[in-house]
Amino acid sequence: MNKKIDSSTYSAFADIYDQVMRDVDYDSWAQHVISLCKRYKIRIHKILELACGTGSLALKLVKDGYQVVGIDLSEQMLEQANGKFAAEGLAISLYRGKMESFSSLRLDHDFDLITCLYDSLNYLLEEEDVKNCFVEAFTHLRPGGAFIFDVTTEYNLLHNFAGYTFAENFDNASYIWENEYQIETKICFSKVSVFLNTHSHYRKYVEVHSQRIYTNARLMEMLREAGFDLLGTFHNITEEPVMSKCERIHFVCRKPDTNDDY
Repeated sequence: MNKKIDSSTYSAFADIYDQVMRDVDYDSWAQHVISLCKRYKIRIHKILELACGTGSLALKLVKDGYQVVGIDLSEQMLEQANGKFAAEGLAISLYRGKMESFSSLRLDHDFDLITCLYDSLNYLLEEEDVKNCFVEAFTHLRPGGAFIFDVTTEYNLLHNFAGYTFAENFDNASYIWENEYQIETKICFSKVSVFLNTHSHYRKYVEVHSQRIYTNARLMEMLREAGFDLLGTFHNITEEPVMSKCERIHFVCRKPDTNDDY
């Protein structure tokens, strides 16, 4: 077995990402996002998905008639997404870029909705990058448009990841996922070893994924600084208020509009 160390996240892991995340209910997640927009009477058609990954959520939204543009840092994840849309005979605009600095892509500034889901925001380890992400989202929304994102919680990391190791075998691949949470820095380090069967032999790839926990209060402060109105925060994938034993918090924000009719 040849060993290759690859420190970039979602490179080799992209090949098995959909298999690992096979139990994620993207239909319900897409419906949840749309329901949150309806709750606040925000009209949406044109959507920008930050950290779109392999395009599973975007595919659901496109099939429901929405116009979707996707951005992701991983070229390999975007390749998976392009293949997924091609197989369905559907078109989507996908761009490689960072969620905290994508103005160089010269996208439109009139999106009705921008999303950043599945704790993607937690991958930004510096507050300055989170602030920049919020500013970029604000800039690319139409007045009255919505920004919906979620973050994982310290409760989730402590109860479901810290000190845990996950492993699975597939037909042509395997992985080992080892997790360590540093409570002082609020950063979870996940070492993901991926074994891919290539030309009858396995090659090992190692990626390190890092996520930082941010307090709700600090996120709210940075949203206000970026110019957003915070409409609500929600428990997991529900429309219930955030509870103490919460694994994921959804934030619903709006870019102010002088016209009250959204």
